[in-house]
Amino acid sequence: MPVHPVLSPDRFAVVGSPVAHSLSPVLHRTAYAELGIEHASYDRYDVPAGELAAFLTTGPGRDLAGLSVTMPGKPEAFALAAETDTTSRDLGIANTLIRRSDGRWRAENHDVHGIVAALADHGTRAATTGAVLGSGATATSAVAALVELGAEQILLSARSPHKLVALEELAIRAGVRTSRVPWDSSHELLAADVLISALAVDGADAVAEVWVRGADRTVPTQFLDVLYDPWPAPLAAVIADRGGNVADGLEMLAHQAGQQIRSMLSVPSAPVPRMLAAARAELARRAG
Repeated sequence: MPVHPVLSPDRFAVVGSPVAHSLSPVLHRTAYAELGIEHASYDRYDVPAGELAAFLTTGPGRDLAGLSVTMPGKPEAFALAAETDTTSRDLGIANTLIRRSDGRWRAENHDVHGIVAALADHGTRAATTGAVLGSGATATSAVAALVELGAEQILLSARSPHKLVALEELAIRAGVRTSRVPWDSSHELLAADVLISALAVDGADAVAEVWVRGADRTVPTQFLDVLYDPWPAPLAAVIADRGGNVADGLEMLAHQAGQQIRSMLSVPSAPVPRMLAAARAELARRAG
């Protein structure tokens, strides 16, 4: 008979690498305080690629009841789960693991919800044309979010075009047309109703330089940049300078953390506005 770990029912954490900068502890601990949950704890652990399973079986994660998963662990989190929700199953990536009563894990993906909810906060609840810059796990969630918003066509652009295949397949399964836009023509994405940048800061810097030099000052109806520190991020600064409507990655992060709180603690709602305010205050504190 298998031996199940001895769990601490209120012990949670965020894992990833690097993870020292993560605002997840601020978000979750703020929720605990607002909800009057006194005994839950939330920590952070640096877990490099390929080490998540060991962390959860023989490492510090063996007595966790649930965890938030950042990169590079999202594909691993999905792969080791015995049970998955619909979104993680469709995407093949998970940002949440919840320990079941038999000791095995349920994987969930709340990144898509985070994107959709952040856009809704800015008045965007539907889109005919969408666009995504980037090709990683967050870009995958961005495509799924645009599908949820009803996009009929999604424009895709990445420095390595071959990495767009998985995003294209995801959209095609949902009956949504896709078009590739060459990396050096990424300004064409600005014509979309909703544009989501899933680029890291280095890639965003390079694209921002091209956009600034171009004569076209088109802006999407709504722009979401997954970056948030430092802010404004390179592309967000370009869009804002042109008078565009910008949502930042911290809004997305707060909303997906709110969904994690609901799943991990079985509560009906989470205090997302207070969580977001606390995270912004922490960023301001770090900036001095």
